[in-house]
Amino acid sequence: MSDLEQSGFSEFDRWLALAQRTRELLDAAIADGGLPEGGADYLADRTLPHVEGVQAGFIGWLRTDGAGIAELRYLLGRVAAIRVDGPATEAERRAAAAEAALELEAAHRAGAGPVVRLRAAEPWNLAALAHARLVLAMLPRLADEDVRYPSGRRTYADIAAPRGPAELSDRLEELERSLWQTATGHRPDPNDPMFRRAYGFFDAADRLGRRAFGTAA
Repeated sequence: MSDLEQSGFSEFDRWLALAQRTRELLDAAIADGGLPEGGADYLADRTLPHVEGVQAGFIGWLRTDGAGIAELRYLLGRVAAIRVDGPATEAERRAAAAEAALELEAAHRAGAGPVVRLRAAEPWNLAALAHARLVLAMLPRLADEDVRYPSGRRTYADIAAPRGPAELSDRLEELERSLWQTATGHRPDPNDPMFRRAYGFFDAADRLGRRAFGTAA
């Protein structure tokens, strides 16, 4: 990580390192058909908790005047439970990861989305959400020469930014689902639009780097 630009804020630096490492792991999953040693643990212990934090930030950010009645009903239907406290020990984290993987597999077989489990929003969750929204907004604008997706056209121009809270919720849930599938040994299909959008998210976050936080010179 010596080549990473340091923002001066340790949490921001952690996010930048996470985006870079996650993209590298997704690259390896495509090229080799699976994750390298320790890759699944990294996605389960580092990347997915970050995405869960973004989702918790979304719940804390959403206000009744920010969406219509139908959209709010849809969003409430997506959130089955809010987790007040995350797992505190390594054993609890692994148990939660295993539970979520089983839920995801069952939901995938049934053709439904996974149960959304979220922690209560903390200030950093809101900051992580703001960062994710910026990355999603900038994704279709990423210069073609900066696109590193290893299959198809080298552009993300066709991946539209979420147009409202419901679409944002769907994209965050899709991101989590794609990561879980990869972490649990599902070989990514380079032609899968969901995986491409997930890869693009971390590709854009890695490319934007400090600029996403407004700390670049």
